[in-house]
Amino acid sequence: MVMGYSKNQKPVKDFLRWIHSKPVFAEWFASQQGNSDGATKDWANDKLWDADPVLQPFRDIPLFGRLVGYAGPPNRMAAEVVTKYIITDMYAKAIQGMPAEAAVKWAHDEAVKIYT
Repeated sequence: MVMGYSKNQKPVKDFLRWIHSKPVFAEWFASQQGNSDGATKDWANDKLWDADPVLQPFRDIPLFGRLVGYAGPPNRMAAEVVTKYIITDMYAKAIQGMPAEAAVKWAHDEAVKIYT
């Protein structure tokens, strides 16, 4: 997580160790009121999830969620596909009357431009 060229290696590592310590992360996690997933499976047992039954489904997101690019790596190219709304636009084109095959071909061609 620390850039090799940083002149502040020790302070950065000390900060990361502190911010990710259980007591500090617990305060931050509680402040998110269910709007953030736990960083490890330990957080699935946090009392936060019992505060409101509406939050229960969000507790399990880390178990079933997938990173951008899944089943491939989460990288710049995968992020670009998401930020350009290629998949969303593919569905929109089909809903607006474009034949499904044409919408898929359009999305494929757009993704090829990014990945090549």
